[in-house]
Amino acid sequence: MDIALHRSREDIEEDLEYYFSEQRDKHNQVRPRDDIRSLTPDAPRFAADPGAETVGNLFHPFPRHSLDRIFIGISFPLFAHNWGAAFLRHLLELIKPEGAIILPVYPEMQAREKGLWCRSSLENIFRSRSRFIGTSNIWAENDGVMSMRVGRSWPPVIPSTARWLFQQMPRRLLAQTLEHGPETVASAWLAETSRHWRAAQRHAVVEQIIRDVRGPRKATRLAAIGDDAGLLALECLLSPYTRVTRAWACGSREDAAGLQAMALACATRRHGALQWRPDAGEPCDVLYLEAAATPHLEAALAGLPPGGHLILAPEGLALQDAVGQAFEAPAHYSSRVAQQLQSQVPIYHYSSRVQAELAEENATRQGVFAVLRKA
Repeated sequence: MDIALHRSREDIEEDLEYYFSEQRDKHNQVRPRDDIRSLTPDAPRFAADPGAETVGNLFHPFPRHSLDRIFIGISFPLFAHNWGAAFLRHLLELIKPEGAIILPVYPEMQAREKGLWCRSSLENIFRSRSRFIGTSNIWAENDGVMSMRVGRSWPPVIPSTARWLFQQMPRRLLAQTLEHGPETVASAWLAETSRHWRAAQRHAVVEQIIRDVRGPRKATRLAAIGDDAGLLALECLLSPYTRVTRAWACGSREDAAGLQAMALACATRRHGALQWRPDAGEPCDVLYLEAAATPHLEAALAGLPPGGHLILAPEGLALQDAVGQAFEAPAHYSSRVAQQLQSQVPIYHYSSRVQAELAEENATRQGVFAVLRKA
């Protein structure tokens, strides 16, 4: 069975047209089957085969080696960070030995600007060769399209909270299903996977902001406040693309024991300290806020020194006026790609729907991330 991953139900037609078009199928290598199944992150139906007329949820725990090919739609926000790499590695486990993951890739500079995949970033992580022999994981299929396959050896395990989602959560799901029944568990599973998916996308933007304002190697102390603060803080600690040496989470749905268990299960090497704080106030270089209404705001802002940066998630944009003259004029980053918005500078995307949304973000600056430097 072939499956296709889409951002939403509304993107299915354009995503499939990208692969069905003759432009992408000159050698008959990537054309999907007519009975391909479509999956999205927010679909309420969890099933191995949702049917041709129904959209399934991509976080259904598929058995290993059960899928022929997986097509990643051009609308699908899969970023080139540790979470995205761990997600691709998980998909490799689901395809059959002769199967493939087929995905759109951008030219080098465009990919780096948006935080999306290009050929070199894929090959650096998923290369599978022994000296000058062996079979690579990465095949160039056509312009804008590449495929991943199982090569001579498996790619290395990638440290990310995605490991917790794909390895630990199915076990909890099975136990809850036996105890409470499948109908009760389905809604809880949807809420949990949606939260992990949202945190993964936001981490890509936050990581790009840290690289832009702090550089990739400068030691950074991160504070995160919000429901998903624990997931985001841990992902930043695990990532090699920035140097977050210390992080604490406040208001996270996971308690201290839960964060510690997740850190042990997801890490493959030593990383900086992750702490859980019932109240904010410890000094930090970057402060991330998910919402404007938080009892920890005053203490958190006091812990941010001059020259430090405040990152406001889309829900917290109202704080731009509340912080007053303590901060300089904000810069804005898109919530759809990991790129700073510049007036009158368009951001191009393979998906026409996403590109239109990027233009709307740039024009209105609604639903975006704001970055403020403390004066």
